[in-house]
Amino acid sequence: MDLEKLYLEIVKELERHADAELASKKVAKAKYFGVDSKSYGIDRSEITELVESFLERIRNLSLQKRFELAKRFYASDFSEQVNFGDAILKLNLKETTPFHYNFLDEIGDHLSNWADTDWFCIDILQPLLQKYTQETLKLLKIWNKSKSLWKRRASVVTFTRRIGMSGEFTDEALKLCNNLIWDKQDMVRKGVGWALKDNMRADKKKVLDYVKSLRRKGVSSVITLYAIRDLKGKEREKVLSIKPKRN
Repeated sequence: MDLEKLYLEIVKELERHADAELASKKVAKAKYFGVDSKSYGIDRSEITELVESFLERIRNLSLQKRFELAKRFYASDFSEQVNFGDAILKLNLKETTPFHYNFLDEIGDHLSNWADTDWFCIDILQPLLQKYTQETLKLLKIWNKSKSLWKRRASVVTFTRRIGMSGEFTDEALKLCNNLIWDKQDMVRKGVGWALKDNMRADKKKVLDYVKSLRRKGVSSVITLYAIRDLKGKEREKVLSIKPKRN
């Protein structure tokens, strides 16, 4: 099957369903939440149906061609095309091995907002971290030092939610978070805070002690306030009372 022909056919179908008024509203709403993306103005249920209508043809492609197609969708910056890319990565997940991480790395270059980045972390990178731990950690360590703020965010957001709360990767998460505590990008700092918050649910003393050390260092409150969201009352007040040490 001709990859370019299939891609253009899908784009044409998206354009056929486009609604300029709804697109304007979706872009404005996304921008309000700090997400920059383009849109055809197709609602979620309709885009789901469109993805389903092409899924069998996509499934018949080779794994490599599926990855190439997903990359094309991610590179477009259109939220509905990214939805197609998401569906392909989910379809590929059982067959994805470290041999295919070059594709994931290239797709990572096209992450352009927190919503797509966080989905990628939780639905793709987290299962791979559990299945191929060392190889995925190696990828995340590379992303941790990337020029791309979204790759840096991904390197720590991968340790949120069930991964963070499992406590299985707390030490690795703390190391990667520590590399980003002085990051200038707000979205990266928020990712660090989120990872610390969820890992604190697994190992409260270790992570809380670390957060207190960040307060003493004068690290951005964007990180520490996010990290202590679960704390209440005097316990929270005690952390907030910590002031940076003077040199």
